[in-house]
Amino acid sequence: MVTTVGFERGIMARPMFFTKFLHPANFDWSKSVGGEIPSSKVGRKKITTEISHYDQGISRIRIKDGGAWDPDRNLIALTPPKKGKGCVRVEEGCISIQNELGEVVLKSPEEGFFGAAEEAHLFQFAVPESAMYYGMGGKWFKRFELSGIRTKNYNTDVWSDFHFAQWNEHEVDPSYFASPYVAVRTDKGYVGLLLHNPGVTTIQTPGHDRARVFVNWQRTWPHLLIGAENGSPDLWVISAPSLAELTRRLQKLVGVTPRPPLWSLGFHQSRWGYGGENDLLKLSRRFEKESLPCSALWLDLDYMDGYRIFTVAENQFPNGVQTVTDRLALEGRRMVPIIDPGVKKEVGYAVFDDGMEKGAFCKNNLGKPYVGLVWPGETVFPDLISEKGRNWFAGYAKGFRDLGFTAAWVDMNDPSTGPVDPTGMLFQDGAEPHDRHRNQYALGMQMATIEGFLKSEPKERPFLLSRSGFVGSSRYSAIWHGDNVSNEAHLQLSIPIAIGMSISGLPFNGPDIGGFGGGATNELMARWVQANFLFPFFRNHSTDSSPMEEPWRYSGTAKRSIYHFIRLRYQLLPYLYQLFIRQENSGDPVVRPVLYEFEEASAYFTSDAFMVGHALLQAPILSESESKRDVVLPGSESWWDWQRGKWIAPGLRTVRANLTHTPIFQRANSIVPMLLEPPTKPDVDMRSVAFLAAIPDTGGSMQADYIADDGLSFDYRSGQESALSLQIDADEQNVSIKVAQTKNGYGPLAAEVWCTRPGIFTVNGQIAESEAIQIRLAGGKVTVYRVKL
Repeated sequence: MVTTVGFERGIMARPMFFTKFLHPANFDWSKSVGGEIPSSKVGRKKITTEISHYDQGISRIRIKDGGAWDPDRNLIALTPPKKGKGCVRVEEGCISIQNELGEVVLKSPEEGFFGAAEEAHLFQFAVPESAMYYGMGGKWFKRFELSGIRTKNYNTDVWSDFHFAQWNEHEVDPSYFASPYVAVRTDKGYVGLLLHNPGVTTIQTPGHDRARVFVNWQRTWPHLLIGAENGSPDLWVISAPSLAELTRRLQKLVGVTPRPPLWSLGFHQSRWGYGGENDLLKLSRRFEKESLPCSALWLDLDYMDGYRIFTVAENQFPNGVQTVTDRLALEGRRMVPIIDPGVKKEVGYAVFDDGMEKGAFCKNNLGKPYVGLVWPGETVFPDLISEKGRNWFAGYAKGFRDLGFTAAWVDMNDPSTGPVDPTGMLFQDGAEPHDRHRNQYALGMQMATIEGFLKSEPKERPFLLSRSGFVGSSRYSAIWHGDNVSNEAHLQLSIPIAIGMSISGLPFNGPDIGGFGGGATNELMARWVQANFLFPFFRNHSTDSSPMEEPWRYSGTAKRSIYHFIRLRYQLLPYLYQLFIRQENSGDPVVRPVLYEFEEASAYFTSDAFMVGHALLQAPILSESESKRDVVLPGSESWWDWQRGKWIAPGLRTVRANLTHTPIFQRANSIVPMLLEPPTKPDVDMRSVAFLAAIPDTGGSMQADYIADDGLSFDYRSGQESALSLQIDADEQNVSIKVAQTKNGYGPLAAEVWCTRPGIFTVNGQIAESEAIQIRLAGGKVTVYRVKL
């Protein structure tokens, strides 16, 4: 007789094929829904369909089977608006998704709307031939529009789970971040489909490019498919008239990013190899000497005692962590250490012993702690899916914060288990299989770490960076794009990943500037800094085998360019900070696809240019050997060129940018707040600000609201912030400026306006003097006209 241990629990490990997908022919399909809360069958499976409706064109479709589908295994609940009309309708047994005018945008096909095959399930929608697809989170597809895609959501450790020959320059899927969301563009509006399921999910979009199909099985399914190999069929459907409104509704549903600490938006310097006090203080002194602002210095694995998490090697911090924290604070810098989830399996190591005693670790099929092989050797893993495991981890995170570490970088939380098959890692005291929860393991780590930090210091906004994540990670953590490589392929990939994540509910994101692996040349690093210097997260990071890549390691024109754009990042912190405030208040992302602002054909496929907020369009040079490129300036109005201070008509343009320049254009009749000077130190005073107003020769109207607070505490929530309202109206000669401070909770604000053209100026009805000054933005010096308020 053969005995299979653990089989009775139904949690045997399944093989994971990253490039094999669910096929509709292997499913039983329901051809009829039949009502608002119907009971019916899909094949032999009895199901119940529940449809809930909310304001803002949001509906939820939940299908239950009285078994494995029914428990809601998500760690967090989504936050829909109040009950309302929604967007899903059931008529004569068919499902349709309607826009605000009552027009059908998508509908169930004749073959059926919902399919089941044991625990696996699929939703399908008939889509028009002209439909386009966006989102899907942090996918490495090298393009913004995603028709003809089969994809799986299963968080991976890319460098461990794929061969170097692939991730060095080619597409890798799945990657670090799972986001089972797709936005569909049609001629009647947009539809967003979010499958809130932390299991192994899949999306398949119909394809339009028949030239790529060499054999029949390369064709994707003619209908849009979204489903899962396991877990609950829990589909949220959002209808909206534009991509911008769709994204706002999605972001409010999954959770906005809380206003971050201001220092987290500065330049960050990291390297695998920085160990502790000596390295950090030496780096800090060098940044001071170079007159180069840097807000945070990062520590990879080397600060720990033998890679044991929640420990500090005595030789790395001989004077204690708090001493170093205090020294760095004097120069305006933070220290950010790495924390991995893997706990060294070692009797006598207090963290391991305590976790064993508390039953905090994931189990295997034998009922023993699951063991992987990562940095410390044999490791066990806290069960961050269970409340008990998260509470245990949060306690250690609190102690870590108490020690003096004021931020954290939570890594390897895919979770990475080295060469050991992760599917043997079970959750909820061994009762739940790995693949039902894998994608939200990082979310559990984020939740526990933030809880611990807030218990330690409840008055300070925490900052967390994570490699992996899931729906709702936006509430807790920034996400970086994962381990990348110093080459043009990964530089070019940074833009579609960033804008894809931004419209998928994770706006606080960015790559490793210059590439983690390999070594960036002078030209490549300069172009990379230019391309990403206005991304939400801005960190230089490299592996210990790479050449040293601090900014002063570069020379000549490249070095001057790198220094300038780091300083320009700081000068533009007022603008970036306003965008994060808008993210918290309205759900708008910081970096956006051009399509977000301009609904026109030229923007449907744009993957190499992007908007920073409403006002700026950046089209960076993405090759170290090129100095020009084509860009379509959208809309019907001219754009103000930040390189040369001239107006450029909309349309297809060839723009040039040598190594000290990057193409950035400001929208007509827009206002960008910025500091009066490019800072040389990381601490900035947000209460003194200049408003760069792009005023066309023909005139126009523009408005801006500006908010300043202490950039660190939660006091702004109780009114301790200052606000200023600015209105500018211009004709061909006159420029009327109206300004008022509307809040004074953080003290008085000092402001001036920099206009892109001269004129006869008035401020609140009084004649005002102007002065021509020169400033350097994205290239050479340009002339603006300063009016003090």
